[in-house]
Amino acid sequence: MGVYLYKALTQDGREVSGALESPAETSVLAFLEAQGYIPVNIELGKDNEDGSATLTTALKREYRKFSVIDFTQGLGMLLRAGLPVDKSMTSLIAATTDPKSRKLLQQIERDIREGSSLSKALRRFENIFGRLYISLIQAGEISGNLDVAIERLSDYLESQNQLRERIVNAMIYPIILLLVTFCSIVILMGVVMPRFKQLFEDMDAELPMVTQVFLSTSDFLREYGSLISALLLGLAAGLYLFRNNPAFSAMIDRFVLKLPVVGNLLNKVQIARYAGTLSMMLKCGIPIQKSLGASSQVVSNGWIRQKLSTAADEIKEGGSFSAAVGQYFPDLTQQMVKIGEQSGNLDSTLANIARIIQHDVNRSIQRIIGIFEPLIIVTLGIIVAAVIGSIMVAVLGMNDLIAG
Repeated sequence: MGVYLYKALTQDGREVSGALESPAETSVLAFLEAQGYIPVNIELGKDNEDGSATLTTALKREYRKFSVIDFTQGLGMLLRAGLPVDKSMTSLIAATTDPKSRKLLQQIERDIREGSSLSKALRRFENIFGRLYISLIQAGEISGNLDVAIERLSDYLESQNQLRERIVNAMIYPIILLLVTFCSIVILMGVVMPRFKQLFEDMDAELPMVTQVFLSTSDFLREYGSLISALLLGLAAGLYLFRNNPAFSAMIDRFVLKLPVVGNLLNKVQIARYAGTLSMMLKCGIPIQKSLGASSQVVSNGWIRQKLSTAADEIKEGGSFSAAVGQYFPDLTQQMVKIGEQSGNLDSTLANIARIIQHDVNRSIQRIIGIFEPLIIVTLGIIVAAVIGSIMVAVLGMNDLIAG
């Protein structure tokens, strides 16, 4: 199964383009012919780490301003107001100012007016909306509760976006502090210390041990700094090049999970996303066998995703959810999973678990940041004070020597 990128012409000569997941190029041709399109170009997209395909750079650039969250919220509001899907799309197009986003919506609206369902129209842009999104839309259409499915999708996307933004915002200040600390050390050891070294050598004075240590460190960084930088850049390049290798990616992801404090936090973030996604799919009426596979795809950590996929296979073979998947949940929520499964309220239980874990993650982030920020500041202060102190001790020693 791959994702094919295509360009085609409609019967009236308009050009359309998009992406379609299909087992073979012939299936894409059949899809285009069924739509009444004339194929112009079909090519297989480049595989990414989770086995799907990405849009070409041109298509990514074309739709970079399109917001799936805004689209979902707007469509849900119009459907709840009683408008049919095609008229809702017309209203969304009229409210869209970005030309490329308007073009995408117009293509979706055109397919709907020609008889396609919303999920089928969105499937052409699967790399923008995602397989999970389209599956939930399709489930809503089948159950006759499309507006409810879209409302749940909107809430889900918003909660995931808020969690992501909280994590990013919480990391901005510590990262800035780390950069300032690093730059300060580089300036002190690479610029300040060498100038004083020349002064000390001219005076031919015996230096205190602490000053000699900092001068030796400065010499080392000046001599091997370029080599160290090259090695770090090479390591970063290697990680980037091998990021799509499943075995390598899983190894790195497993290593990250073993990091103290951070590993446990990242594990909770992944499980919260998984539980929230699975809950939403079950509430939309999607069978658990299909929900398990789709939900594991929202987990970005390859090691956890592999474990959840294995657990999904155990459930398909007759195992219980609490035994196969529940073991990967935090200890405090494992009993909740078992009770929810036994009572038949697994979807609601998973939603509650996702909220509990997200609250715990928020508290943990604030606690870590509360400790980390002053620790960096104190460390920076100690380093700066130590460097300046070593210089001052040496200068005062020379003054005493001259006075004597």
